[in-house]
Amino acid sequence: MGGILHVCTANQIRSPIAERLMVAGLWRRFGPVADSVYVTSGGMRAVAGMPMQPLAAAELERRGVPADDFVSRPLDLKAAERAHLVLTATREHRDEIVGLMPAALHRTFTWRELAWLVRGMDPGKLPGRFPIERVANLARVARHRRGYLKPPAGELFDVADPIGGAKQEYRTAATEIEEAIEAILDAL
Repeated sequence: MGGILHVCTANQIRSPIAERLMVAGLWRRFGPVADSVYVTSGGMRAVAGMPMQPLAAAELERRGVPADDFVSRPLDLKAAERAHLVLTATREHRDEIVGLMPAALHRTFTWRELAWLVRGMDPGKLPGRFPIERVANLARVARHRRGYLKPPAGELFDVADPIGGAKQEYRTAATEIEEAIEAILDAL
């Protein structure tokens, strides 16, 4: 099946925001052919069937992206196995996934890590005519760029969990996710 899998802890804030922003961004860029890219999310410790946190939903709505009908899902390792890209909220999530599935190493990044690797990349250098082909090639191209870029401090690759925090913490997390997703989409 392939596609893009977004992962956080409970699948109620960060990964649902990323999933919905990714879907909306793919549609803005590619129209109906965007449906060829399967985009989903899951939580490392999610309870199935929980609604998105209201402040997370409000951040999506504020950006013009619908948050309706979302329910949490535990991480599906089979989906992670098949995904072209596994994108996580933090390095801890990334490392946990790679620990469970070492074969996922070369296609698992945090959102902000992948954004850093592909920011400013000429989309013409990414092989593939269709969005799904481009998604499938993005991890390989990003890995090759890794050796040419000076990495920032590692904590800059993480998006903090705003659970239990103030509205501003949700806004900060949503903004960091949105900026990363936009940079990733710009490379496609």
